[in-house]
Amino acid sequence: MSERIHDHEADTSIGTVRTLLAEHCPQWADLEPQQLLTSGTDNAMWRLTPASGPGLVVRLPRTEGAAASLTKELGLLPALNGRLPVSVPTIAYAGPSSDAFPHPWAVVEWLDGSDCWSARDEIAGRQGIELAEDLAAAVTALRDVRDVDVPNRVPGMRGGPLLPLLEDLEGWLTEERWSAGALVDVAAVRRSAAESAESAAAEEVPDRFVHGDLIPGNVLVNHGRLSALIDWGGAGIGDAALDLTPAWAILDRHARETFREATGATDAAWLRGRAFALQQAVGGVLYYVPRRHVLGEVMTRTLARILDDA
Repeated sequence: MSERIHDHEADTSIGTVRTLLAEHCPQWADLEPQQLLTSGTDNAMWRLTPASGPGLVVRLPRTEGAAASLTKELGLLPALNGRLPVSVPTIAYAGPSSDAFPHPWAVVEWLDGSDCWSARDEIAGRQGIELAEDLAAAVTALRDVRDVDVPNRVPGMRGGPLLPLLEDLEGWLTEERWSAGALVDVAAVRRSAAESAESAAAEEVPDRFVHGDLIPGNVLVNHGRLSALIDWGGAGIGDAALDLTPAWAILDRHARETFREATGATDAAWLRGRAFALQQAVGGVLYYVPRRHVLGEVMTRTLARILDDA
């Protein structure tokens, strides 16, 4: 079994990978899978290195929800190819569910670069500013994507109306099972949420295409510059402020100002973006820190930056 993260997961072990390749992709069945341990939590990932041609990554969804996201992503990726200033994954094979594995799965081509959590110590100074500029260009381009088949972000989802999301956040802070008081500064989180709530009615929010999950593990850099965006399972139509998340999840204070200026975010949009990032960070801390998963560290840093910015 690959490293278990959630309570109920499919078997994503190397044995499953080998069985799936033998049954569906015999051209790769002799390759030795190497597990990729990242800050991602939806898919177990195994790298394949053919003697010629591009490297590959086998993606096995851990849960039913992750499988649904992957299915949506596989339908979207061909429509995004060549439409953004950065690379997106290229599908090499889309695998069906079977007796060997209960979920749809996929093989995608390897993308060179490091995710922004692995490269976090390198994203500083001038490189941080350049990355902020690159991210702003990508986020701006995302807003202009049209004619893609993705769902709307509905109330209760990040990128949907803000107030229902903040009510959800309050539930996390008060429900005993989350033990929020032991893991986060509840009063500071509430102050930040209250400030953002005032922005909910401050301006009309047009619907735009959004990636929906621009956290460090989904943003790849190569030599300090943005090279690819991955994990498109959360893409949809909603508030473009959702894609301002990198301001706190990836960038330091100095680079954050560059990003804000380059995206042209209004004061209200900036506060909504911060609230979306706040809700995700708090949820990530409460869920992943007790499980001792690296995503808990990612979200702890993000939450600290948000509260410091408030």
